[in-house]
Amino acid sequence: MYVPSQMPMPVITTPQLRTLAELWATKRRDESIPCRSDFSDDDLRPWFGNLLMVDVVDGPHKFRFRLMGTSLVDAACRELTGKFFDEADISGYEPDVLDDYAGVLQTRAPVCKTRRYSPAPGTFMEHWRIYERLLLPLATDRKTIDRILGCSFPLADRQKLTLL
Repeated sequence: MYVPSQMPMPVITTPQLRTLAELWATKRRDESIPCRSDFSDDDLRPWFGNLLMVDVVDGPHKFRFRLMGTSLVDAACRELTGKFFDEADISGYEPDVLDDYAGVLQTRAPVCKTRRYSPAPGTFMEHWRIYERLLLPLATDRKTIDRILGCSFPLADRQKLTLL
């Protein structure tokens, strides 16, 4: 007998992010949280450039970039793999970024947000002024969130095409 999940899913407008959220949902067992080993590289290949993996370290507000996809490195104009959030220069983005990651820990559910920024030229993520970011909890023991799988796509190009 099919029993629908009680896990709340966020509104997701970007098709690629919606597909990733659906994949994450298929990896859940009962109401548990998937772990990284539930996903093969082939599973994640369509999102490689736009993926990031973040470790949850020492409590709810300490995060470290474990992996950052090439599209995200290009957009950020820097490699952040291995850095803690407070070591990375993410000027102007800190409050939203920390709130979104903390939200995943608090709700124990996926978080998807569209974010708009006006960064100064030459600063972090200056080319991605509008983007949608999906954050998915992962738990090695299927209970305690120890990683967050993230994926982001810029929306500005899509909006420009809609206006034409």
